Amino acid sequence: NDREAGEADLRELFRHVHSIKGMAASMGYSAMSSLAHDAESLMDHVRQGRIESAPSSRRLLCDTFFCLLRMVDRAEAKQPVDDLERSRLQERLQGVLRGTLDPGGSARPLRARAPRTPAGCVRLALIVSREGAFPSVRAAVVLGHLSKFGQLTRIDPPMAALRSGRFDGRLEVTLVSELSMEALATKVAALPEVETFTLVPAVAPPEPVAPQGSNASLRVEAHRLDAIIEEVLELMAAIGRIDSGLSQEAPGSPLSTATDSARLLARRAYEGLVDMRLVSFEVASQRLRRAADELSQRLNKPVEIEFVGEDVRIDRSLLERLIDPLLHLVRNAIDHGIEAPEGRRAAGKPAAGSVVVKVERQAARLTIVIEDDGAGLDLRRLKQVAIELGLLTPKEAIRLGDTEALSLITLPGFSTVAEPNEVSGRGVGLDAVKHAVEATGGCLLIENRRGRGARFALLFPATVALVQTYVVRACGVSFAVPLASLTRMAPMDDHATTWRDGRRFWNVGSEEVPVWTLSQVLGLNGEPRDFGMALIATSADGTTVGIEVDEIVGRRELVVRPLPLPLATLRGYSGAAIMDDGSIVLVLDPAHLPLN
Repeated sequence: NDREAGEADLRELFRHVHSIKGMAASMGYSAMSSLAHDAESLMDHVRQGRIESAPSSRRLLCDTFFCLLRMVDRAEAKQPVDDLERSRLQERLQGVLRGTLDPGGSARPLRARAPRTPAGCVRLALIVSREGAFPSVRAAVVLGHLSKFGQLTRIDPPMAALRSGRFDGRLEVTLVSELSMEALATKVAALPEVETFTLVPAVAPPEPVAPQGSNASLRVEAHRLDAIIEEVLELMAAIGRIDSGLSQEAPGSPLSTATDSARLLARRAYEGLVDMRLVSFEVASQRLRRAADELSQRLNKPVEIEFVGEDVRIDRSLLERLIDPLLHLVRNAIDHGIEAPEGRRAAGKPAAGSVVVKVERQAARLTIVIEDDGAGLDLRRLKQVAIELGLLTPKEAIRLGDTEALSLITLPGFSTVAEPNEVSGRGVGLDAVKHAVEATGGCLLIENRRGRGARFALLFPATVALVQTYVVRACGVSFAVPLASLTRMAPMDDHATTWRDGRRFWNVGSEEVPVWTLSQVLGLNGEPRDFGMALIATSADGTTVGIEVDEIVGRRELVVRPLPLPLATLRGYSGAAIMDDGSIVLVLDPAHLPLN
């Protein structure tokens, strides 16, 4: 048990260090990424028994983790990231890996670097290169580089203007840095996106003063905001229960009017609170695009990355937790999925690969898809590696289905790469992705198109949300279906239905829509009606499907809450809600029902 616990702790450390390595590489912190890579190598040797897990090796790893922590803190503080101890630690790590140095070494205990007072404040005026398209994107890249040299206290034009594309190439910033003027000038001159620049001393910015009037802002902890949202949702549910008890009140009566006004005010409060939590996915797409560009240049693989749904707004805390898994998937697509240009030409593909990131919100479900047009996954190779690692016997590998074979790549330590590098090959990336997605209540679906690429879909159920639904009934069981997931609905009859190859079709205008009975799909006990109501929706693969229910009870506005694990992994459900009478209904996700 102790050994299993130790291996689990080591896998957890792998995930964290692998995440730091990937994030650092995507943001241009090469020293941090290189140190994390060497720490991974040492942990890999310990895991495989090549190096003894002695106090000396554990102490070296702890020193390395503390160094990485200091570097991360500097990055968050917009300070120069490199650490005085980093190069010495890397020499010790690489000496241990080469077998020329004992893990204990002869190094002295690490001492934290004393903070230095910033050398001063400077004003930097520059012209961003206007060759090609997207000058605002190049300006964002320049600002990312400048933030490594110190703290940006003023940007003109502001970021809002850059995001909207209103940018003529001239950029002016105020920077507080520990670097000297000469060092700053050298670093700015080395930026390929900068045509010309001037650098002059400036007056240090004053202490920030709380703004007054309509532009005032206030920081609120996320958990406090969430608690208020919960209270407002409970208030709306209570108003709904009161309204259901007013069946004897005539419409327009004072009590009925007061209830309607309370419901409207609560809705406005809810929508305003939720809006505070939402940010555009564009916040993440800029980092993903930069990581893709840098990696494609390093690997000499021309890759075009495309984003669909950048304007979709996502809860800020969820997006922050998804940045790292998305970076893993994009980097894996470029490193593993996309072939070299000569290989693509031989396969009849364009020399430049393609990675598409799609973001879509359907009713109460959020879906993020990363797909590439590379070589896809070799299922035979996956099974062979599983056999070599002792995860499967040859007989089990033969019986293993395609879906189960694809899931092998998410196992800890599983990798088809013979020689790990700074990008991948440790068998940690997809394990970390699956772990992070499931920790947020979502699930990871993998689809393979051998020779044409792979598709990774991240599906997340609704956070607590107010959703317009239709309550339907099948075999006496009630379910809720979000309005946003339906295209139309109508009663079925014998004249509009046909049977072909054992499948029932419903004639909708000039289109024949395949129809499934909900009670049969969900395995409900009871006899469904001969002809009920058909709900028309779009499935996950883009086809139109019909779902027959016994009856539609009515339209309801419900507070939908996510299902806990392991229920959250069930296909076809996006949450649950409490009805006015206190009963619980499951919220269906028509696009992902297990239709046969």
